[in-house]
This record gives sequence, C-alpha cells and structure tokens, in this order.
Amino acid sequence: MSEEEGALSKEKENKLESMDKTLREILKWTRFANIGKLKEILEAELDNDEKKLAFESTDGVNGTKEIAAASDTPQDTVYGWWQKWFRLGLVTESETRKGRMMKIVSLDDVGIKIPKRKEIQPVPQVIPPQVAVSEQKEVVQPTPTESEKRESP
Repeated sequence: MSEEEGALSKEKENKLESMDKTLREILKWTRFANIGKLKEILEAELDNDEKKLAFESTDGVNGTKEIAAASDTPQDTVYGWWQKWFRLGLVTESETRKGRMMKIVSLDDVGIKIPKRKEIQPVPQVIPPQVAVSEQKEVVQPTPTESEKRESP
C-alpha cells in the first residue's frame, strides 16, 4: 500500500468515526425526546403483570417456551404478543438467535415497575379431624386362644 492510499484510507476511517459519533449523538437525543411517548405506549400495551413479565423476559435469548413459563401464559399467547410488539416497534428481531425477539428497552429504564414473578405455593392439605384420629388409632389384632394355637399348623 502506497503512502497516498494509506492517507486516503486513514481519511476514510476518520470520516467513519466522525459519522459514528454524530449518529450516536442523534440517537441519544432522539431517545431522550421520545422516552415519554415510549413509556405511554408501553403502559397502554403492557396492561397486566403477565405481559410485563413476558416483555421483560424478551431478551433475544429466551424463546416462547421460557417466556411462557416466566409469565405464566401459553406459548401461543407469547407468540401473538411478540407479533404485535414487533408491529408497534417495541421489540426487534434478535441479533443472535433467529426467530426470537428482543425488547428495545427495559421497563425499568422508562420508569415502569417490573412485577415480581409469581411463586406458586403448594396448597396445604387439611386432614379432617375424624380421619386424623382414625389414622392415629392402632389396629389391635385379637390374640389367639389356646385352642386356636393348637389347631394351627
């Protein structure tokens, strides 16, 4: 590579870096200017805890199965939500996992409280008193009489 080509290449690199810096600055201010509208749309669309949990779990890695488990909803429902959120611009296609979606922002970043995942508690079994007492009774077998003892082989 000649000096002239090297200088031209360096000049192109500097221009690309400058454009990259400018685009990042535009992105920063565009996000800031529209954060209120984004929050408004998210609050309207994510109108229950299941949707909020599903949205927050949409990280580009989790599939519908994992998100369905995290939000306690059917996989088909999660898939339908993804389609709608994609049309609204709330999620994008994952850069790393084909067919999966990735949220554009965390709910926490726009000031929306993320609900806690529901813990499924086992229901305690109540034993009726008469069953509990009968289970505690010891079954006593009658002892064989002397004549029964002699008759058995």
